[in-house]
Amino acid sequence: MGFFTFIVVALLSLAAWTALWQVPEDEVWIVERHRRFHRALAAGRRLAVPLFDRVKAKVDLTPQMLLWPPAPPEGSNEQPAADAFDAQDGGAVEVRLRILWRVIDPVGAAYQPRGPRGAIDDLAAATLRRLIGAMTQETAMTSRSAFDQALSAAITEQAGRWAEVGSVRISEVLARPART
Repeated sequence: MGFFTFIVVALLSLAAWTALWQVPEDEVWIVERHRRFHRALAAGRRLAVPLFDRVKAKVDLTPQMLLWPPAPPEGSNEQPAADAFDAQDGGAVEVRLRILWRVIDPVGAAYQPRGPRGAIDDLAAATLRRLIGAMTQETAMTSRSAFDQALSAAITEQAGRWAEVGSVRISEVLARPART
């Protein structure tokens, strides 16, 4: 009877240990049960059902910065690889920018196809492609403030349901020769 009691107590202790989750500050954990959204866990100690609940995503709520195009690895002296977007007049324009953003709806952000950072990156690329495609190369080179405002408004409109875009700053606009 003593050995059986020891096994039961050990199993109950293990179950209690795995059922207690510690969610860090400035994070929200998205929990799924049976591969469907169950609940979002805020910071602190939280109880979960072992073997049924799983963490789908850990969403960071702190302000984040996206450099576009993505910066090379630290310590590397290579230039970031940038995409050149075709302008209305056939020229190509390359843009380097910084986007400050933070998640306001963790559930919506967790269910973005490539995650929150990938979604912001995809929005930046699509918006740049659309904006530059409607401008001439010279207009894109000379109207940086209008370009900043249009890009910020477009990204904010698209990501506004789950993210708050603090600012979009274009640091460099480069012209490339027209492709032949």
